[in-house]
Amino acid sequence: MSTKIAIICSKAFMKRIISIAQNITDIQLEFYLYSHPSEAPTLMKQIKPCDAILFGGTLPYLHTQSLLSEVPIPWNYIKQDETTISTTLLSLVAKHAVAIDRISIDVMNPAFVDNVLAEIEFHGQKPYVQHISITEPTENILKRHIALWNSKNIDFVITSIHSVFDELQALQIPSMRMLDATKSIIQCLEETKSKSLLTKSEAFKAVVGLLEIPKDCSIGSTVLSQITKATFSTFKQISTHSFELYTTAGNLQNALEKDNLEQLIQQVEQPFKLAFGYGYSILEATQNAQHALTFTKPFEIYILDEHKNLLGPFPNTEGKVSLKTDDPYVLHMAKLTSLSPLNISKLINFSNERQSAQFTSQNLSEYLQVTRRTTERIIKKLVDNGYVKIVGEEMTHQQGRPRKIYQLNFSTY
Repeated sequence: MSTKIAIICSKAFMKRIISIAQNITDIQLEFYLYSHPSEAPTLMKQIKPCDAILFGGTLPYLHTQSLLSEVPIPWNYIKQDETTISTTLLSLVAKHAVAIDRISIDVMNPAFVDNVLAEIEFHGQKPYVQHISITEPTENILKRHIALWNSKNIDFVITSIHSVFDELQALQIPSMRMLDATKSIIQCLEETKSKSLLTKSEAFKAVVGLLEIPKDCSIGSTVLSQITKATFSTFKQISTHSFELYTTAGNLQNALEKDNLEQLIQQVEQPFKLAFGYGYSILEATQNAQHALTFTKPFEIYILDEHKNLLGPFPNTEGKVSLKTDDPYVLHMAKLTSLSPLNISKLINFSNERQSAQFTSQNLSEYLQVTRRTTERIIKKLVDNGYVKIVGEEMTHQQGRPRKIYQLNFSTY
């Protein structure tokens, strides 16, 4: 099946990309054309169902950047870089024999022009460079090009903006469009296609959910019905009060992003436990779901992915802890302290998520969601091996011993 890519670009760029796209198999292009890049946000709302979106330049991308977080499919844009500028300058010098210092050129990043000239060890007078910004009307850039031409300071204009090129041509000012290298366009199309295929493969990844409902729960069938509806899953009853759910990663992600599961948790007063596992097979996904369920408490949802990363708890937080590690540093710590690699990973995350380097056993107990006694045993093992040091005491307002203040004494980055 071919990958359908919606392309937002100018009419001139459409002609170029059509001739290049013939080199790529299994893609289908659908164009949405603008007269000016600022029209890109309006065109975004006209896009019909497709697999990916490609912007024919940095300007249309910048104009739609704020909208892209809501787009459920991958997107990409053809970037202007040193290759584009060097290709264009080489073409100009070869075809028109124009001196570098007699050129006015508009670019997204003026540093790219300096980089190209530095690479070829050019030490003469530099061209007139106009900086393109979405905060400045393109008419201003056009006026600067025209002013330089009228004052006889330049012999040629290179522009990245197709509407500016059309105006310059109408005024019979020698000009050319910036030339995106064929190789760069092919690479961008291939990259966009790959992003789409990866997104699809991720979305259709097998997911198994495990639902446990308390024996005295009078609304078990209602909870099951709502969860299967929210996640577009089918189910199999394992026992009187436990069920296996079968869905895809795309359906589950959609339920989490739209807060369908959060709304369900808020509506149901009687507790239930729910966990999901990702996997490259149903068996692997089931095993991961079983492991995730051991971390799950009522009104929380955990997910264990195929890389053994524990995600959650949802909906309150979206932490990430790796249950699998081959980091020799973590394994060495685990061996010395007799703590599991999981606990070491949790300690590292605990440190990275805190604003302060110092903590109490209460802080760590709340993060690990274990008893104070268990937390103090963990801290003692770390103190004994030099991985945690005592840096002070915290006086309480109530009677009792002051609480020790600790600080991790190992790298957590």
